[in-house]
Parts: sequence; C-alpha cells; structure tokens
Amino acid sequence: MPAPPSGRPDRYEPLPGLLSVPSYLYRKLGPRGRVAAKVIGALAAAGLIVAAIVLVPKITETKRDNAASEREERAAALERERRRLIAEQRPHSGTGPAGDRAALTRSIEASVTRDARARAASGQLPPPPARYTLCEPLKGGGGRLSCTAVTSEVPGGKGVVGHPFRALADYRAGRYTWCKISGRAGEGSFTRLLNVPVPKACGG
Repeated sequence: MPAPPSGRPDRYEPLPGLLSVPSYLYRKLGPRGRVAAKVIGALAAAGLIVAAIVLVPKITETKRDNAASEREERAAALERERRRLIAEQRPHSGTGPAGDRAALTRSIEASVTRDARARAASGQLPPPPARYTLCEPLKGGGGRLSCTAVTSEVPGGKGVVGHPFRALADYRAGRYTWCKISGRAGEGSFTRLLNVPVPKACGG
C-alpha cells in the first residue's frame, strides 16, 4: 500500500470580501510594488483634479447656455401666442337699426354667430359650431356687451357653454363693433397675462 503523504498540509489564506480586496492586494505587494502603487494612486488623484478643473467650468457653461436657450424659446413661444391673440381679436364692424336697442342687439348677436361659425369651419375654433349668440350689457354701460356664441346648453337650464366675444354698440347711430376674446365671457384675463388687452374698438 502507498504510504500516506508526509509533511504538513499546505495552508491557504482565505480571500477577503470585495471591499477589502484593494488592501489585501496592497499587503501582498513588495516594497517596490507598494511604492509604485502609491505613485499610481497619486497620479490618478492628480488626474481627477485636473479633469474636475477642466470639466466643471464646461458643465457650468453648458447649463448656462441651456437655460438661456430655454428662456429664448419660452419668450419666442409667448410672442407667437401674443401675435395669434392679436389677430384673433381683430375688430369687426356692422350696422343695424338705429335708435332701437333690442333690434341692434339682435343684429350684433347674428353677426357674432356668423363669425363664430366661420371660425369653426376654418378650424380656428373647436367644434361644435355656434348655435346662437347671447349678448348682455357689461357693468358701466356705454354700449359695452359681453357676448357668448353658444355651442351647447347646460341641462336643467343652468347656463350655456360657448365662445366669448365682446361688442361695443352705438345704439343711436345703429353701428357696432365686435371682437373674439380669450378667457371667460366678458373677461380678458388670459390675454392680459400676455399683454393683449381687449381692443378699445370693442369696449376694452
């Protein structure tokens, strides 16, 4: 029978955990290896510092440029919207019975209804088209009217839904001017945010 192996068995040092591998390898290096490791570490640290010195200003500059570009885009978008609203609110004029307040108001309502339907047909206003228009005097008088081109009615007679218009009537002369406005009927809240007030020709 073969003789059992003689001598003491080899001893192996267990591998450390993942986070301890660098220090473990460093201990295994000889003196020269440790010096080289220190030099490499110092060079790497210096490289990181140089990279930070070079890159941080570029990153900051890029962020500044992006912010400026976003501001310019927002300003351009607001300007486009402002011009669109100015065109949308362009005044229109008409004539009707002079000296008859009720009859002239009906003429204004008919004009606004035709205008709203034409805008819907051309895609300037969303469907459905206006069914009719209601105009009511605004506070302060002076022939100023708040008009709604009605597209639907709230069930139970609780109101109407439609597109807001503003009109200015000269009842004695039988003349009037109307404008499509944005926001709720009788108000120009949204247009004021963009510095687009209701035109004076329409009682703005």
